[in-house]
Amino acid sequence: MKILVIANMFPSKEHPSYGIFVKNHIHILEEATNDIDTITMRKEIHKGKKLWSYLLFYWRIFWTLVLKKHDLVYVHYASHSALPILCAMSLKRSINLTVNLHGSDVFPENEFQERLQKWVAKLLKQANHVVVPSDYFKQVVVQRYQLFSGNILISPSGGVNRSLFAPREEERNKSIFQIGYVGRIDVDKGWDDAIRGFFEFQKQSHQPVKLIMVGNGKENQQKEALIRELGIENNVQCYDLLPQEELVSLYNEMDVFLFPSRRKGESLGLVGIEAMACGVPVIGSQIAGIQGYLVEGKNGYFAEVGNPYSIAEKLFQFHASSEDEKQVLRSNAIDSTTPYDQLNVKKNMIDMLALFVK
Repeated sequence: MKILVIANMFPSKEHPSYGIFVKNHIHILEEATNDIDTITMRKEIHKGKKLWSYLLFYWRIFWTLVLKKHDLVYVHYASHSALPILCAMSLKRSINLTVNLHGSDVFPENEFQERLQKWVAKLLKQANHVVVPSDYFKQVVVQRYQLFSGNILISPSGGVNRSLFAPREEERNKSIFQIGYVGRIDVDKGWDDAIRGFFEFQKQSHQPVKLIMVGNGKENQQKEALIRELGIENNVQCYDLLPQEELVSLYNEMDVFLFPSRRKGESLGLVGIEAMACGVPVIGSQIAGIQGYLVEGKNGYFAEVGNPYSIAEKLFQFHASSEDEKQVLRSNAIDSTTPYDQLNVKKNMIDMLALFVK
């Protein structure tokens, strides 16, 4: 079986977390075949280099699809690859196409992505199969694009490597309550709600407390300004995007994890599952894919979307729990990640591949 994987995101030495799920997914595909071609892009900050990278990316997609034969073409992020694929398919209709949709494919985050929606819709009509990360996202895609639900399959973005993302109790500092956030510092990711919720909790609890933040993005300067405005510089520890091995250590320093996204396009929310796999209960927004694995009072708590005071309230609720109650939450959090175990996801994906190339 010869597979071509197309993705406009892939990790690099400078940006090790960028598109890490694509890299993990390719490793899964390698279990089914050793004949894999890839057309991917690394992150570019400079606008001129980014434009040139996309031109080369599109050129490679078009000519590879036209001139080479693959049993399966697997595409991550339809919105950013649709145009050259559709052009190639107008000349070569025999392409066996599977499209893996992610959040911004379906819920555009800017005007440019909104303009790409017409190409996404056309590509999905041409695809033999569509893969989505969660049942929530499947229902959205069926309704929005009027697709046959039988052609839409669920695979949670490569899953979580639970031999890596696992509890390390010795790393947790028992003397200080540590709260975590991992994610892009970007519009509607809720980083600001996390900071304000942390501030309210700190102000009222009078407890030694620290906020660990991992991530970067377009709103980095606003994040730093908000931290200064609230006067909590000494209580917030910020990191850039990190390799998974280093991220695991930070998860294990956290007592509780904040996932305050306001995005309807939060198709799964893999960081929440990673935190749970490390035995960290989650306080998450009651929205989108997060609702697929977070259960109130069992492995964490729901906070109102966009409400920092609700986050602070849930932090108080968790902090006031007995050690036995917290341990039950931690154990349940770990158990909740079983369906997302990379080994289970790998097996299901290999079964899917047999269906894709049938």
